[in-house]
Amino acid sequence: MNLALQTGALMLAILMGYAGKRIGVFGGRDYKLLQTIIFNVTLPAAVILSFAKNDHDLRMFWVILLGFLAAFVPLLAIYFAARRAPVRSRGFQMLVGTTFNVGSFALPAITTFLGAGAGVAVVMFDIGNAMMCAAGALVLTNLLLHLDPNWDAMTGGQRARVIARNFYSSVPFDMYLTMIVLLLAGIAIPGPVVTLITPFANANTFLSMIMVGMMMEVPRDRDDFLDMAKVLGWRLLVAVCAALAAWYLLPLAPEVRMVVAVTAFAPISIFSTKYADETLDRGELAGFSLTVSALISLVIMAGLCAWLPTLL
Repeated sequence: MNLALQTGALMLAILMGYAGKRIGVFGGRDYKLLQTIIFNVTLPAAVILSFAKNDHDLRMFWVILLGFLAAFVPLLAIYFAARRAPVRSRGFQMLVGTTFNVGSFALPAITTFLGAGAGVAVVMFDIGNAMMCAAGALVLTNLLLHLDPNWDAMTGGQRARVIARNFYSSVPFDMYLTMIVLLLAGIAIPGPVVTLITPFANANTFLSMIMVGMMMEVPRDRDDFLDMAKVLGWRLLVAVCAALAAWYLLPLAPEVRMVVAVTAFAPISIFSTKYADETLDRGELAGFSLTVSALISLVIMAGLCAWLPTLL
């Protein structure tokens, strides 16, 4: 019963965001303000809180590797599988069909369903995912499809600076790396810091779900629907493969493998919507695809969180 109510609460927040935009309470671009708050305040706070409140095992670095491979390998697979598609469609599938919305969706959803203790495994998966999410997917897609007209004209040094800036300008990615350094150094998060950031971390779930709803915009073009369907199909295939790899291959405790398997069903990343907007002018389609994938992911995650514990 509690799980059903928690799922309903998250869905209600998504619907509130969408309804608020439709009736004029929120503007069409107001979600960008929430993006700024989430990525620079509440999500970093949630990462700190997760590391501070849970024990860590260095074997969890296997989860980082899985998170990276789950985002990297599908991008190459889509590149070859969609080789006959127009660049506009191929690029959309590569950018939106890979990487995971972990920090602002899977993390709050899974910790709502399974408790704060599940957060560490989710965050570890996101560290690997973030290497592709923050810059890697865009860089590889640009290299393979030449989407950026300025890329070919750049020197090697300019390209390196662009890539580096995409990484270090991401506050969540910087926070992940900081937490890893503290973990390796054996330094604990001070109690006053935990107390200070807890209210911000607790706001991450609600703001993230509201933002997902605010980004929804229904496309009218048939080709757009087809590209969205392809992306959702790719994502489901990748999620199943990554979840099976987590469940059967990770040399970790069953509870950790379960959390990682659930995380693999995270929806489209917010970075993907930004990249699709900047390089392909398909931001609205990416935003709608994100919302649809988020609703699908929420149902699947809730079901897995109810079923998988019975298998442990």
